[in-house]
Amino acid sequence: MGRAFTDKEKMEIRKELMEVALDLFHDKGIKSLSIKELTKRVGIAQGSFYNFWKDKDALIVDLIAYRSVQKLELIKQTELKSITSPIEFLVNLIGVYFMDLAVKIEEQSMYKNAFKIFLTLNEDETSRIEALYIEFLNEIIDEWTALKVIKKADKIGISNALIGSFVLCVNKYHFNKDYFEEILEIYLRNVLSLYIEI
Repeated sequence: MGRAFTDKEKMEIRKELMEVALDLFHDKGIKSLSIKELTKRVGIAQGSFYNFWKDKDALIVDLIAYRSVQKLELIKQTELKSITSPIEFLVNLIGVYFMDLAVKIEEQSMYKNAFKIFLTLNEDETSRIEALYIEFLNEIIDEWTALKVIKKADKIGISNALIGSFVLCVNKYHFNKDYFEEILEIYLRNVLSLYIEI
């Protein structure tokens, strides 16, 4: 019987599993992502995987959240300090981010399969991922308010604009492809203008 991992080792192993899983996900796609290969590359017993996740789908959900956190942190570190127009920033950020995701879901089977898993999640699991984005928005709104870049903002309205954009993008196949990006931009610009006072 193998030894138990310390809490610090568990955190390190979990992070390494996530990083290796992301590499495998991008190299082979979700269907070819095997727990056996993942644990072998990390150097732990295959059964140890289940100390971290109940199954591969649970890992995929955590990968979505993990990658989202990485992207949001990068945005906070690189782009937020130079904001002159919060509405333009959010229109571009949300529009580009969700359009990119929608195109990947449409064109790349690994994203399509990950999205299918996302759609099967219960409300608590999807709320956990939504909460990452909402927390990010709340942080930048607070920062903009403190820096007097904006006078005030309706955080709930902005959060709903984000969710609405996601819903539009993952259903973009209902729209004429020549008009969709413009429709998304108009939606975002108008909704955000309602909820952000400059």
